[in-house]
Amino acid sequence: MASNRYTVTAQTRDGGTRARALRRQQMVPGVVYGRDFEPRQVQFPYLTIERLIQRASTSSIIGLSIEGEPEPYMALIRAVQRDPVTDRIMHVDFYRVVAGQTIRSSVPVVQEGESPIAAADMATITQLLDAVEVECLPADMPQSIVVDISGLTELSDRITAADLVVPENVRILTPPDTEIIQVTALRAEEEEEVAEVEEGAEVEAGAEAEAGGAEAEEGAES
Repeated sequence: MASNRYTVTAQTRDGGTRARALRRQQMVPGVVYGRDFEPRQVQFPYLTIERLIQRASTSSIIGLSIEGEPEPYMALIRAVQRDPVTDRIMHVDFYRVVAGQTIRSSVPVVQEGESPIAAADMATITQLLDAVEVECLPADMPQSIVVDISGLTELSDRITAADLVVPENVRILTPPDTEIIQVTALRAEEEEEVAEVEEGAEVEAGAEAEAGGAEAEEGAES
């Protein structure tokens, strides 16, 4: 279950300071908003927010402190804007949550195990959806939803939102028939590549065996 595993401290941002000027100072502008909550314009040191985003997911409950305010808030990372060229973080939105109020968030779906049909190079496992939408109290928000793919043994096998296992107090909002993971047949060119690799290995093994036999015969004759 979720807890304040991650914490970050924000500085109050002067509304007159341009975002470009902040970025030149290695600061990231952001906003904190929520239900019945007056939005706060904030800023963070670049490395601080980068480390947080690398570690936390969209469903992680963040302990967010704002300088000058007495108590930290619980918050979710709602949006991260990045530069399309450099991929640097440009802006971050936090959504303030309250302990007794249900919230909705996107939770990552993570594969676990190995599919026998994929391990045998007969198919590939394709993940169609990286996350699902859930609703629950902040304290019950999962960090991720783990899916065991070892039961995928046939080309017709698939995993839908209805197959995901979550605690009773977590409700999945993604439609039940939404496909999350499916078994996909290898494309013809992929099958040919596998066959060529196997054939090449057999030819190489045969050549080594012939070479070994020839050397043995030469040794016997001498």
